[in-house]
Amino acid sequence: MNHILIKISKHIKSNLQKFLPEIKLSDLEENGKIYYMNGDDGTIFDWELNERLCEFMMFYNDETNLGAVKTLVCSNGKIITYLYKNKTNSPFKQVEDSITGEEAFELAVLFYEKADKLSIFDKAIEDMNTDIEITSDLKQEFLDNFKEE
Repeated sequence: MNHILIKISKHIKSNLQKFLPEIKLSDLEENGKIYYMNGDDGTIFDWELNERLCEFMMFYNDETNLGAVKTLVCSNGKIITYLYKNKTNSPFKQVEDSITGEEAFELAVLFYEKADKLSIFDKAIEDMNTDIEITSDLKQEFLDNFKEE
């Protein structure tokens, strides 16, 4: 898994454990896998219009599959995580952290390459091949497509 994505994954899981200790991984979809939710808009759309990547989500493993954790990675590197208690639609806790803006940009390029371009939508990050080098050519291709949108 990509080294920046490992940071995001650890951030999500540690906040889940810290603020929702009563939730077991078995209470979550696929034992707590984290999904990259690019199916509605795609990475370039969210990067351009919302100045962030698509949401990272963990879902409760029940009939309604409501979110347990939603994490936004903004283009400036700010990470905002919302935790949802008791399977509700309103978060009870918001936690902020950060990575660099360059790391956020590299994640956007990564998910454009390994999800959007391959028509892979709303998939668990653990099930994606994200261990690639983000080259200057890949960054430029992303920027070129970003301008076309």
